[in-house]
This record gives sequence, C-alpha cells and structure tokens, in this order.
Amino acid sequence: MKVDELLALNKALQGFDTQVKKASARTVVYVVKAPDRSKLAADVNAELKKLHVKHEANVKDKESGFPITTVTIKDNGKSVLYKIVYKPLRGSGGSGAGAAATKLGESAQALYAALANNLGRSITASDLTEANFNKAIDLAITDEAFAKMKNDLPDDWIKSSIAGANELQKRYSKKNFEYHRGSAKVTIVENAFKQINKTERAFGDINKWSPADIYIIKKGFNPKTLLDETTLKGLNQKMFELLSDNILIGVSLKKIESSKGNISQKNFPTDKKASSASFVKTSSTFDAMDGYVYWGSGANDRIQFRSFGTGDGLTGWQGEVKGSSANQGKISLGPLNYVLKSHGAGELPSSKESARLAKQNSDAHAKTIAKLMIDYKMVSKKDEQATINTIKGKSEKYRYSKWLVLLLLIKMRDLDKKTADQVVQDMYLYASSQSSASAPYLKLE
Repeated sequence: MKVDELLALNKALQGFDTQVKKASARTVVYVVKAPDRSKLAADVNAELKKLHVKHEANVKDKESGFPITTVTIKDNGKSVLYKIVYKPLRGSGGSGAGAAATKLGESAQALYAALANNLGRSITASDLTEANFNKAIDLAITDEAFAKMKNDLPDDWIKSSIAGANELQKRYSKKNFEYHRGSAKVTIVENAFKQINKTERAFGDINKWSPADIYIIKKGFNPKTLLDETTLKGLNQKMFELLSDNILIGVSLKKIESSKGNISQKNFPTDKKASSASFVKTSSTFDAMDGYVYWGSGANDRIQFRSFGTGDGLTGWQGEVKGSSANQGKISLGPLNYVLKSHGAGELPSSKESARLAKQNSDAHAKTIAKLMIDYKMVSKKDEQATINTIKGKSEKYRYSKWLVLLLLIKMRDLDKKTADQVVQDMYLYASSQSSASAPYLKLE
C-alpha cells in the first residue's frame, strides 16, 4: 500500500464530517456531509488537489444521484478504489413532505432545466457542480431557497430532474429562457385566470384550468399582456399563441422513473379531444345519498355525484369520475353548472341553498324530493306520503346530497342524446384537466 497516498487522502478529509460507509478489499466508501454539498464537493476536490492526491471529480456512480469523487491507490499490483460520497447535513425536518416536498421538487426541476439550458446540452450527475449551479441560478426564478434546491433533493428526484431537464433542453435548445416556479411572473399568469374566473366561474380549482407546475419564459417577456383578456376562450387562445411562439410555456411535472422523460401536449386547440366518454345512463337507489352518470361501456365507467364533505357537514357536493383502474378526477358544483349552462341545460341550485333546505327539513321540501323520486321511477306515486315521512327522518346530509343528485339525473335523462353526450364528455375532460375551457400546457413525465 502506498501509505503516503492514503495518508494524504485521509488528511484531505480530516476537516470534514467523514464516515466510512462500507469497506472491502477492493472498495472503500466514505460519506462526507455538510449543509451545502455542492460547495462541499468543490472544497474536498480543492483539498485533494492541494495535497497532490490524484482523483476524479464529478463522477456518476450508483452510490449517489449526486456526483462523487474517486481516488484509486495501488498496492502490490492491486488497486483499491476510494469513493467519496457527498450528502447534505440535514436539520431535524429533513427535506420535508407534502407541500414542502412539492415546492422543492418543482423548484429543483426549474434549476436543473436552467443548468442544462445554460450548458446547451444534455446533462448527467457529473454536471451538478457548484460552478454550474451558480451560473444557472439566475435563470431559475423560484420561491425555494437556492441551498435547498442544490442540497436537499433526494437521489431519486435528482435522477428525475436530470431526465426532465434533458427533455426540456432538447425541445427548447435556445439559451434565452428563464424557468419560473412561484415567481412574480407566475402570479401574473394566475391572476389573469382568476379575474376572468370570478365572472365565468368555470373552475373551482386553478389546477383544473392549468396544472402547470413551472413556466418556461422567454427572457424579457412580461406576461401582463394576459391581463387584457376578458374571457377564458380569449385567455386560452393567447396562452396557445405564446406557447407556440416559445414565449410562455406551462409545464406539468410528474416524477420520471426511467432514464428518459417524455413530453406530451395537452389542451392544444389543434388536438382532437381524446375522450371516448358519452352518455349511457343514470342510476341511484333510495337509501343512498349518491347517484351515477355512466360514461362508458365498463361497469365502473361512471361519475359518482354526492357530498364528499367530511362528517355531517353539508358541503363538498361534486362528481368524481370513476374508471376501470382508478379514479380520474373530480368536478365540483360550480364547474358542473358552467358545463350545463354552456350546453343550454340550465343550472343546479347552489350548495348553500341545498344545505339551507336540508337543515330546514320542511314538509314542502320533503315533498319536492319525493316527487323527484316518483319522476325518476325510484318510488311509486301511491307511496308518496310514506316517502315524504322517510325523507324527513333521514339525515341532513342525505337531504342535502339527494336533492341535487335527483335534479341532475333527471336533467341528464331529459336531454337529447347529442347534448347529453357533450355534457358528459365535458364533465370527463374537466375532471382530467382537459376541458375545452382549460389552458394548453406540456406534460413532462
């Protein structure tokens, strides 16, 4: 063993938080920790150079999604490989969960995309250096701390972010872009939608209009021009023009499990809506507070309408699209009324009005529900009084949900087939963020 080389290696690591992770006759793995691991890697490599230890920096290796440093020392013709793996020295909270993890992941994707764009090529883990990050940060405008984006991203998300950055770099190879998440410019885009939605009330959730997590924006572009639009149709057309001209591009993110990502376009006006949903039938039973509108040939191809509120609360009446394998999204009462109204099918009463009548529990309202049940052939006319008595004895939540369910099911039954098909398709597309009122965006997965 070349003791002097090994001593020099150990001396280089003395000033750092270093532990031996594993060791064998051929390989030794050191784990070195610090709050800023990209700076840590630069500092360790500088120390190795200073002590004349031959090493390879920024090595892609299975030990870590972040690049490592390797040192090879020969002993009697045999080589021992020393791997130096860099890990962030986390606080008690780690990288977080839920909203915090989402914020970190989306912001880091913006940073990695900026890094690839800045280098003008696809990147690997070897490119995740302090110098490259520092050059890219001016192009990544996010609401996350720079140190967190560099250091706190788990290895699986590092791999996903590299794959995502490379797909975006291939599609947008010019270097005149910025990558935004939670920035002032993103807020302008969101405000343009919100001011119109106050009037049109097409969406209860901005993510149904556009699920974009980051925006790629041409340098110098001010999205305030979107605030001049007064309708969703006009706003969406403007968003499509800006996307087509590579000026403002919304991107929805999903974790990439393979080494290569994929980009698909969503809600482009040139696209043929891919939904095969159409109106098949409706169903409901007396005792259940829910009802179904069937959209496909499968037994589970249906939209369930009911109160999704917790406990006994009289809130959350909406539809959830079911499918053969999984639920496919929800459509709340406001957007449902937008769909119905846009096809000349009128509107359902408000959730607030339904809750008021359910609490009141008057004979008149129970009779109204009973007559709807008779109309729907759920009960017979001769059982009307008994039905009224039963309804009055039911829970407030039952009356709240059932009244709206029956109004909708009867409305759907009475529509002509062409209109009913259009309504059901729009319900389905809305639930999957693909309605005709949704904005165009790219999906990266």
